[in-house]
Amino acid sequence: MPEFAHSVDRLLHTAEPYLICVAVVLWAIAFGAAAVGIWRRPWGMPRRPSPLFIWPGIGFLAIIFSIVGGAVFLSHAARDEVRPRLNAAVTDIRVNGAPAPQPERLLNALRQIKSHSYHHSHPTTTYRVQLQTNEGPLELLLRRDSTVPNEYWVFYPGFDQANDIGTVETDALD
Repeated sequence: MPEFAHSVDRLLHTAEPYLICVAVVLWAIAFGAAAVGIWRRPWGMPRRPSPLFIWPGIGFLAIIFSIVGGAVFLSHAARDEVRPRLNAAVTDIRVNGAPAPQPERLLNALRQIKSHSYHHSHPTTTYRVQLQTNEGPLELLLRRDSTVPNEYWVFYPGFDQANDIGTVETDALD
């Protein structure tokens, strides 16, 4: 499973710009077909969408939903890859290169990564957290939420396309 997730990550990283271009072209075709259809339709005729509107519209939606689905899949795969190392015995925790001031509280918070619930905010201050575990080293980026000061967005550099892999709540970095 991890190899498949990394393959999907590499594929999306390469193909996503092209897929977005194709989606925009399909949207333009569908929009143009709808506009021309409305303009050419005589008054009183039933509204029936043209196949030139329907098929590009379906293609556009399929591409967009595939990209979004891929991002959700990669976030779950990244969390699944990180969890075994977080749950292993941790010998050292560093924050921005210095020993963590409250390592147990930070580790307990990291072990409880949950899916992100968006609330019209964005990440701000970045903390680079390095853990040395029995399963190998792990590096995470924690970025403080702009509206909830003890909430941190967790980023895992092991995947290119997995945006944030979740959030943790802690005051161990204050």
